[in-house]
Amino acid sequence: MSIRRLAVHHFRNIQQAELEPGEINVIFGRNAAGKTSLLEAIHLLGRARSFRSTRIEQLIQYEQEKVWVRAEVVNQGVTTSAAIERSSGHTRVRIDGRDVRSLSELAQHFPLQVINSESQRLLLDGPKVRRSFLNWTMFHVEHDYYQLWHRYDRAVRQRNAALKARDLRLSKAWEPELIETATQLDDHRRALIDALSRTVAPLFERWLPEEDLALGYRRGWPQDKDLAESIDENRPRELEAGYCLYGPHRSDLTIRAGKVEAQHRLSRGQQKLAVVAILIAQAMLIAERSKRRPILLIDDLPAELDEERRRTVIDILESQPVQSFITCVEQQALTVSSANAKWFHVEHGSYREVL
Repeated sequence: MSIRRLAVHHFRNIQQAELEPGEINVIFGRNAAGKTSLLEAIHLLGRARSFRSTRIEQLIQYEQEKVWVRAEVVNQGVTTSAAIERSSGHTRVRIDGRDVRSLSELAQHFPLQVINSESQRLLLDGPKVRRSFLNWTMFHVEHDYYQLWHRYDRAVRQRNAALKARDLRLSKAWEPELIETATQLDDHRRALIDALSRTVAPLFERWLPEEDLALGYRRGWPQDKDLAESIDENRPRELEAGYCLYGPHRSDLTIRAGKVEAQHRLSRGQQKLAVVAILIAQAMLIAERSKRRPILLIDDLPAELDEERRRTVIDILESQPVQSFITCVEQQALTVSSANAKWFHVEHGSYREVL
């Protein structure tokens, strides 16, 4: 999937912008000119929310009532139109002129990921961030994952309510559904991490060869027992806690450097490299499995990586079936050789293609 036409109206400092992007798009200009705002607008179109703010009022241009973003996207020769309008009290999403109620349907058309200064949270924050990363990836590579996850989530919520009420009979009644869906989720995630490990290994070796980086998985219950056994042996603890102590909702993606967790060994610069490698590998895997072209929104690449590694990132992007939007301050900070690359200069929220 690639965005072929993009229109943004009344978004932050963007009064009106219309672009015809290429496969690699470099947006350059001074700070506060509107570079990140364009990435943010694309993210709004793909996920119906900003990656910078939870308040829609901060996105709408001053003295305007709503923001809207529209795009024409192409996937395997099929052209689709997508649009989102948001105001302080209303959201309207349309695909080919048809109103879309489910954000999951919107997300299927836009497998996009952000790489910015916040991306290190994947390494530094708690398991919840990494579970979200796994779930989002699985959503795009396994067709039945979304429904399976919702079945599991419903079983967990119902069983949590029963445990909180100390209703042992009802909590047991939800166990078959929970165990069945948990086992399937675990199988999917293990297969995903195996595939992701194979994809990211060459990037780790290229950028951080001395650190012996590897991905792993903690499934959310003891490795030497099945889930039913873990639940049965710890039923008193769960009744005391009032919620489910075991299952994929307690799992974690592990990132290790040798025998220790990577965040405890890598420098800040190395952490950035490791996370960028994982996110690019994620996009490569989605492209391979889903047959859709992911979109990478890379904010201020020169600030995140040195010149040599910026060059290797660009080389990888040029060789992979992904569409990328990359921001930087100075045009000279990036070297892109692809004939499918486009350069856009932004000033005061206005964009001009530089030929």
